[in-house]
Amino acid sequence: MKNYIKAYIVSFARLVLKLGYIFPVKKHKIIFSSYEGMQYTCNPKYLFEGLFDSLDSSYEYVWVLNNPDFLPEKYRKSVKTAKYLSPTHIYHLLTSGIIISNLGIEPIIPKRASQKFINTWHGGGAYKRVSSDMNMFSKSEKYYINKMRDIRHKGTDYFLSSCERFTEVSSKDFYIDKDRFIPSGLPRNDRFFNTTDEQRTIARNAFCKKYGIPNDNLLILYAPTFRGTHRKQEHIDNQVCSQEVAEAFVQRFNKDVTFLFRSHISKDSSMSDHFDNNVKMIDMTSYPDMQDLLEFADVLVTDYSSSIWDYCITNKPGFLFVPDLKQYNSDRGFYTPIEDWPYNYAETKKQFIEKIKSFSIEDNESKISKHTQMLGSYETGNAANIVINLIINLTGEERNSLD
Repeated sequence: MKNYIKAYIVSFARLVLKLGYIFPVKKHKIIFSSYEGMQYTCNPKYLFEGLFDSLDSSYEYVWVLNNPDFLPEKYRKSVKTAKYLSPTHIYHLLTSGIIISNLGIEPIIPKRASQKFINTWHGGGAYKRVSSDMNMFSKSEKYYINKMRDIRHKGTDYFLSSCERFTEVSSKDFYIDKDRFIPSGLPRNDRFFNTTDEQRTIARNAFCKKYGIPNDNLLILYAPTFRGTHRKQEHIDNQVCSQEVAEAFVQRFNKDVTFLFRSHISKDSSMSDHFDNNVKMIDMTSYPDMQDLLEFADVLVTDYSSSIWDYCITNKPGFLFVPDLKQYNSDRGFYTPIEDWPYNYAETKKQFIEKIKSFSIEDNESKISKHTQMLGSYETGNAANIVINLIINLTGEERNSLD
């Protein structure tokens, strides 16, 4: 029943908020949001910085941040901030010419015809399903999800896509026409193409120094995705950051190991994880930018996370530890069979350790190449410029488009 009531409340709020139409839309005002104001990160961050650094005085910028201190100091004098769903946030949503978010547009907002919404999304590739018809949802939950997606469909003008497969499956599950998808790749992944080896080494060494990690350690990033739903999380037992796994990595790569643990952004902080005190592990859940961790890590261990897509651009070693594979596949399912993903997978710790010891660089690179070709990758390192040029055209900016 509560989901039907929630849908009614959203419809009523949309009617009430149309009173905000008395405020004019400012064509050159752009509002950015990542994960409902929880972080200054992801694709909106890279779009904002590219736009600000090239056309800083041409636009009015607003960032949705529950903690305004997350905004880098260099931007604070020029950029306004607002807490998620505060009156200030709603005002800016109703009056910004361009709305950019890595989630769908807020359903309570009755977007106006003169406004353009660009959904950057927050994941690439095509892995775990996000369809409303998954077994994990009740009838009323499916009703509510479909209702909200219908609203978001009507309010979405552009949707960034990382690959052909993403466009194909997302157009169906989000009810958005394929011609609204931009084959740009993801702005947050441009850095993997454009950062030099020297720049990467300097940044990695500075990171290691900050956290007291020897530069020659093997950095293993363990980044599992959520279980359940974004709003209703389930606990994940951490079996990866353990002595047995560390010893297997030492044996295969001949380096001491430091684990970097990164919980999913939407994971409930009250859901504690159990760690092995016999290994060196640093909790990076609150670290501001996942792309830094992907760039600094020597190895990625994950499960069903779309970080798989981002990381395979680096061509570095990766592993999938999926002890709940059968249940996860039954509850949610996959767009692409896990056998076709870019990394080998293991369902038990014993299998995982065997995969580590038998790891082959040639096999890893071959699987990555086949995977990105199969999904039809759009990643070229030019995603931000593609979207910035779109914004320039939409706003009638007279400056020359970026190369």
